[in-house]
Amino acid sequence: MMLQMLMFPFEAESVAYCVCSSFGLDTSDYSFPYIAGWSSSREMKEMKASMDVIRKTAGEMIDQLTEELEIILEEKQKTELHEKYGILVDALEAAGYRYDYRESEPGHIVLAPDGTHEIAGYLQFESWGDIKDWLEDTIAEGTDISERVDRALYPFKFDYTLEEEMFRGNGDRYAIYHVDEGTPGKQHLFMNMAMVKEDGITIDAANYKCVYSGRLHENEKMDDLYAVFNDNPPADYKAHSMSVSDVIITNRGGDMQAYYVDRFGFAELPEFAAQREKILDIVPEIENVDYENDLTCISFYAAECAEFPVMGEVHYDLTLPEALEAYEKIPSERMHGLKCVGFDLKDGSDYEGMQSLMIEGKIQKEFLNSIPGFRENSYVQNAISRVEKYLEERHPNVENPLESNKKVDNEKNISEEKNEKELNIQMKPIPKKKRGEMSL
Repeated sequence: MMLQMLMFPFEAESVAYCVCSSFGLDTSDYSFPYIAGWSSSREMKEMKASMDVIRKTAGEMIDQLTEELEIILEEKQKTELHEKYGILVDALEAAGYRYDYRESEPGHIVLAPDGTHEIAGYLQFESWGDIKDWLEDTIAEGTDISERVDRALYPFKFDYTLEEEMFRGNGDRYAIYHVDEGTPGKQHLFMNMAMVKEDGITIDAANYKCVYSGRLHENEKMDDLYAVFNDNPPADYKAHSMSVSDVIITNRGGDMQAYYVDRFGFAELPEFAAQREKILDIVPEIENVDYENDLTCISFYAAECAEFPVMGEVHYDLTLPEALEAYEKIPSERMHGLKCVGFDLKDGSDYEGMQSLMIEGKIQKEFLNSIPGFRENSYVQNAISRVEKYLEERHPNVENPLESNKKVDNEKNISEEKNEKELNIQMKPIPKKKRGEMSL
């Protein structure tokens, strides 16, 4: 559009030459003869005016193109960074930091704070290994952000989402909801409550999706949340700024309240929280069973060899998160066999004993559910669900210190020999060992 405003063709060519030169493209072989031919018959006054036009137009175009190229380059860098360090990037954002693309270079990683969390200024690291160590320290500190970092780095350790934790009363928490534009809720997107009532629209939790959930600080009010998610949102918040038609649920000391973000202030939604709780199928834990830590009825193990755990490295009497973590650390290239996570059922039934739960990243759900004693056992089914979630949430293509030695077979055509071996592992009884014993 800028070139259409120029008076002479040689001005357009001159601008093109200046812009191309600025970006390392040499067009002099064509541009110089063309410009010389057009300018030879021009008056000096006319030439001076043209030079001003050329300088101004070329400068504007160079600035505009430079800005657009920087945006494109940064997006490319973001994509490449996430492909390589996705889990660590997510954990950094959960901790309140963004990777600074402009300042970082190999051997010098700069992290910029999002300004929301109570943290220090810019951080600098030499490697992603150093960042991993810092994230581990952040988890160990037990601060407000420790849980978010832990979830981002080790998602398989958690049975419930942050939204579900809010409904289960695990501390004072909040959740933010946006209209799901793929539902009938789009009819009141960004509408204030007066317009909603005037049109006879019912606010239904089924038309919303949770976009963020976190801990609610002492004395933190709705206006405080609105300010945070407009002025300086957390680094791991990926949705639009808090706006009219959004909904906030808070749970402070068991008092669950839902509010519609209105044009001015907030309007209460008495039914929204209960609707959302029903959608999530939040029900009391059966007999308050602690599936994660109660080892009296079921415990877990990680072994180098699924068929014969006595051959090679094995870890017994673990919780499921501990077993999954131990499993990750066993190198897949060991020659004793296929590494696994298994369970030791101790419920007094005819089915108690040791059995493989996951072999080389492949859950044994079909086999386990073919046995009534496992299919109807709440401990086994809970373990299956948690391992399924672990498999869904992990990032097999990301360079993750916990997964760097993992060897996952994603080929569609698995050899008949390996299938037969896995079937034999499922069907054979596993030798029993004393609890806590480890074979080398």
